[in-house]
Amino acid sequence: MSDSDQTPETPPNRRRWLMPLLLVSLAVNLLIAGLVVGSMLSPEGPRQRTDETRTVRGVIGAPFFQALPQDDRRAMVRQIIGNRDRFRESREELRERFQSFLTLLRAEDFSREDAERLLIEQRQAASRRQDLGEGLLLDRLEAMTQEQRAAYADRLEEKLKGFRRR
Repeated sequence: MSDSDQTPETPPNRRRWLMPLLLVSLAVNLLIAGLVVGSMLSPEGPRQRTDETRTVRGVIGAPFFQALPQDDRRAMVRQIIGNRDRFRESREELRERFQSFLTLLRAEDFSREDAERLLIEQRQAASRRQDLGEGLLLDRLEAMTQEQRAAYADRLEEKLKGFRRR
């Protein structure tokens, strides 16, 4: 029998994992590339979380804040920092309620009434925090001229269009 009549040897079993690994690696790389390209091509460009954005998170909706002129955003951040005790208090209250809810979920006997009470308290604490932020926004809007408010409305509309596309 000649060498050409022999059947080729099959690869060793230890290499069977190689093809699935390469396919998974390719899929992950394509996913990451898609996220990067999608971020770069989005209407607003890459999303960046600035210190300002972190400061107002949970206080007022991002589009309402981002549509403000730079000077007003800075002034609002200063006001939030100036009222940090009130905001910190509400954030700590939210954190405590959340921990209580987690404890309730892990308890052997689940109480729907207690869970409902905690969720209502959580909503009320979040609402108080948002009320503080909305008051600061309304102060900014009240100080604007009609032309400034109209320009703000245009910027806000554009921001909201961007949020609807996401």
